[in-house]
Amino acid sequence: MFSQSEKIPVSVLIPAKNEESNLPACLESVARADEVFVVDSQSSDRSIEISTNYGANVVQFYFNGRWPKKKNWSLDNLPFRNEWVLIVDCDERITPELWDEIATVIQDPDYNGYYLNRRVFFLGQWIRYGGKYPDWNLRLFKHKSGRYENLNTEDIPNTGDNEVHEHVILDGKVGYLKNDMLHIDFRDIYHWLERHNRYSNWEARVYYNILTGNDE
Repeated sequence: MFSQSEKIPVSVLIPAKNEESNLPACLESVARADEVFVVDSQSSDRSIEISTNYGANVVQFYFNGRWPKKKNWSLDNLPFRNEWVLIVDCDERITPELWDEIATVIQDPDYNGYYLNRRVFFLGQWIRYGGKYPDWNLRLFKHKSGRYENLNTEDIPNTGDNEVHEHVILDGKVGYLKNDMLHIDFRDIYHWLERHNRYSNWEARVYYNILTGNDE
């Protein structure tokens, strides 16, 4: 077990764009990681300054409208110095209890990845029902063993340069962690509505591709 003062040999990957409201709490929550990369998409706010002040490595990603998107590009190109990578969105937090669990499970040679359960908060309230909990996401894995699936939706206008609903395809045994990851977005409800409008466009294309056989 690693002490609270020891860095855990995990590389954290944080995709970002104009996230100055969320980044401080997110970066504070991953301070126990040995290495943190913030992969930015030309933010116009203080995201780069904040990330640098917290000691993160800031890398710019320039999306060309084709595959790969941001997370797969990062997995392919960033010089991770650790075998394990933990992918954390700017509106997510890794609790001390979860870090303790991560420090233990990455020492098990039989596993190549782990699902984390997100506890989603909306307007200050934990959403326990409506299919939002449990909310399992494969976020901790050996970076050479996993990549996000390509669902052929990158041509949809205004849906972003980052994999959001795509799943990680992992080679190897996968486990489930007991402690929750927190999802707490500090931005206002107008951002939430705009984001979910983009998500609905993305989901419509996914179902269209499935129905027409264009999902390969």
